[in-house]
Amino acid sequence: MIATKSMKSFLIALLACCAFLMWGTEKAAASISDAKAINVNQTYKGVLKDYYQQDFYKFTINAAGNITLSIKQKYNSAWDGQILNSSGQVYESFTTDDSEMISGDASRSVGLPAGTYYIKIEDYYGAEGVNYEFKVQYSQSNYYEKEFNDSLTAANPIELNKFYTGMLRDEYDNDFYKFTLEKPGNIKLLMENQPGIEWYGHIQDSKGNIYNYLNSDDSEMVSGYAASQVGLPAGTYYIKIKDDYHGYTYPYKIKLVYTASDFYEKEFNNSITAANGILVNKTYKGSLQYDDDKDFYKVTLSKPGKVTLSIKQKAGVNWYAHIQDTKGNTYASLNTDDSEMVEGDAEKEVGLPKGTYYVLIKNYYSWGDETPYEFLVKYTSSSNYEQEFNDNLTTATAIKLNQSYYGNLQYDEDLDFYKFSIPKDGLVNLQIPQKSGLELYASIQNSSGTVYKDLSTNGSGSVKGNAGLQVFMKKGTYYLKIKNYYYGSTGIPYSFKLYMQTPGLASNKVTVTNNKGKKDSIRISGIKKGDVVKVYNASTKGKLLAQKTSTGSADTISVNQIGEKAGKIYVTVTSPSMTESKRTAVSFTGEQTNAVKSSQVKITNNKSKKDVITVSKLKKGDVVKVYNASKGGKLLAKSGKVAKTSAAISISQLGKRAGSVYITVQSVGMKESARVKVSYKAEK
Repeated sequence: MIATKSMKSFLIALLACCAFLMWGTEKAAASISDAKAINVNQTYKGVLKDYYQQDFYKFTINAAGNITLSIKQKYNSAWDGQILNSSGQVYESFTTDDSEMISGDASRSVGLPAGTYYIKIEDYYGAEGVNYEFKVQYSQSNYYEKEFNDSLTAANPIELNKFYTGMLRDEYDNDFYKFTLEKPGNIKLLMENQPGIEWYGHIQDSKGNIYNYLNSDDSEMVSGYAASQVGLPAGTYYIKIKDDYHGYTYPYKIKLVYTASDFYEKEFNNSITAANGILVNKTYKGSLQYDDDKDFYKVTLSKPGKVTLSIKQKAGVNWYAHIQDTKGNTYASLNTDDSEMVEGDAEKEVGLPKGTYYVLIKNYYSWGDETPYEFLVKYTSSSNYEQEFNDNLTTATAIKLNQSYYGNLQYDEDLDFYKFSIPKDGLVNLQIPQKSGLELYASIQNSSGTVYKDLSTNGSGSVKGNAGLQVFMKKGTYYLKIKNYYYGSTGIPYSFKLYMQTPGLASNKVTVTNNKGKKDSIRISGIKKGDVVKVYNASTKGKLLAQKTSTGSADTISVNQIGEKAGKIYVTVTSPSMTESKRTAVSFTGEQTNAVKSSQVKITNNKSKKDVITVSKLKKGDVVKVYNASKGGKLLAKSGKVAKTSAAISISQLGKRAGSVYITVQSVGMKESARVKVSYKAEK
């Protein structure tokens, strides 16, 4: 058949129509349902024929992990890349850079559970007809965020003490995580810092109550982690992460550091009714969550005693704390020191009757810091402490003669009164140990205010000893009044004693035998039956090593161990109806040093040069001696004090033939050990 002109026109029109239909079909086929299957961790290439084309790919992961879509960047061509699910929800999206000097890949990451996902690539600018190259990288792990986790109900469950990596899909995205504490403890939220990027994070409960929060540091040279911590009771909590400045452009990394303990603050404890119950003599840690936050703790004393509120001081942080009752009456208060080189604890002590009290901790300055604090309520059960409030005669603290008592003026105008009785006429002594900065006025008076005698303490920097007075008084009831002599003694603990003191022992009346391998013995003479003898390890305070009531004019006390090394013990005697005497210092010699073992000694008998004896496994400060006989004999050599753990001793000549030497060692403060025989070989 010969085609006519009209037939040719028809065929051309038909072919154009078919081409149009074929073009449309190809475009429609580029959809999720027809996505091309690809493998993770492999590079793929493609090309968009025109601006409207969209290419879809699908991949499957069998376990949860992190997915990173990377597209190679090219000059003057830009692509849009997306990670989606089968419903078309976008997990992550980005656009490549088409600038002139561009190189490398543009990428975006997201944590995903096991399943099938899709990649969409389309033209953003100038990409039609240009080959693109992409890769879906996959790292299997349970420690990546799993989208979508934009709400509490969709929060990712996470483990404690594990790092997790996540990424915000855009500047409005919120990522939620869920964790459970089986026991109360401290939670520290860590967030990795990145220059130029800032994230916000907080810990909350299901009701939206925020326990603590943080912002990462975006400064130029930043490294490490931003941290915020809070004590929490057992329960379920949530972490919220969101963008604060460009936080959606880079993966974040977080970790919950958990320390199970009952000795952390448990928020919220912002009032007396919500105060955390605490134990005395236990260290607790807490953190103020914002400038005006207040933390309350509740403590109960079953008996009267001394209470010391102690807070660890930190440079740049200033806390205020006090002890109060339910009515708000403040018994003692303190401020920590925030100076640059500060060390140690800020402390304030007060004597209190039995009862329930509250500790308040807050920022001293309204712009205070969220730095964690550490505090301790020290408690010593005793009736020998002032019991506030004792500001007048009617509330005076009752005391007994011949005992030491302790107190503390809480403010400049504070007055402390003590009430005591004298059973018979006689001389009464008042003794107040003096301290630098402590300038007190003390007087003994009756209920009418008549003063019998008074004194003032010396508060100079080099002060030593006691301020004291002695006054003859008749049988009856009296009062001791103590106050500041000059302002400035507030907060410095004082002590005093009203007494008749037992005379101290002479040191030559005490003999100490420091035994090795058995109990040590202390022989005391010049005492009376019924006297109580005490042995201490320090001239003041220290530890009571032994105590015994004498059965005659002399007695012996056994002590498990007074010390291996030479030192001193301090002995007192207390006669009936009198106070304890001053401590008498008595020196004692150290125990014998343990002998060396022959295996510790190496002897090199050199020919034509000095011989060398090396002793190993020594202690710093040990001195080694070398003898030529098991007893008596001649000292051949002696080391200096060992600087490390061995000593090398040179001897001009041990002998050309084989022989033996006798080695001793003497540790610091101890007696020389027994001699140990060590043989050596003949010269070669």
